Amino acid sequence: MGQYRIAELNLEILTNSKTLLKHLKPYETSFEYKPNLTLSISDDMLLQFMEEYEGFTADVIECIYLSTEFMRALFDFNGISVFSTAVEYDGSAVLFAAPFSEENVADKLPDDKVLAVDYPAIRLISDTFYAYGTPFGMMGDKAKDVKLPIKSIVYVDNERFDSLKTLDTKDMVSCFVRSVMMSIKSERTKHSLFMLEKMMRKVKFYGVGDLSDVDFILEKVTEE
Repeated sequence: MGQYRIAELNLEILTNSKTLLKHLKPYETSFEYKPNLTLSISDDMLLQFMEEYEGFTADVIECIYLSTEFMRALFDFNGISVFSTAVEYDGSAVLFAAPFSEENVADKLPDDKVLAVDYPAIRLISDTFYAYGTPFGMMGDKAKDVKLPIKSIVYVDNERFDSLKTLDTKDMVSCFVRSVMMSIKSERTKHSLFMLEKMMRKVKFYGVGDLSDVDFILEKVTEE
């Protein structure tokens, strides 16, 4: 079982996924005390998912399962999970989320600015929301092991928005509640909704139709 330092948390992870092991390499560390979190998947669970998701390899299923378990665990560490791609811009983080039916927004963002794809860790520390690069997900190799304050969150949906616009509370809830990972545990769901409400008061929210001019969007959504 390997030891890793991710999002200022100490993790023990047991995995046979070659993809995840490769992505975890830069986060390796050692510690003698009890980890904040331990991640693994049983053989029975792996087989169950392989039967359910026919065509998916064990490597893919294990990588995605452990990635998702980490994101859910953030609820217990004053965190929240927004399925999105985090981008680094001018010393801050901008998160781009989209409906699950949309193609991955990461494909439309410059690689040199990407902080994390699909699985950025978000934690509230000293009244500031921070985004962390993590090695999780099938594109965890694109992540950077850094921590940045979140400046804004942009929801990409060409069916709802023609151009870049600031979202009001009604739009925020209808868009982003679909991007926030919930939990079957009621206390975690309540916490995630509380965190989303708090985030709405701390972070700017925008909607945009497409990402054809990413530089313009990044400049506008990070303005004071």
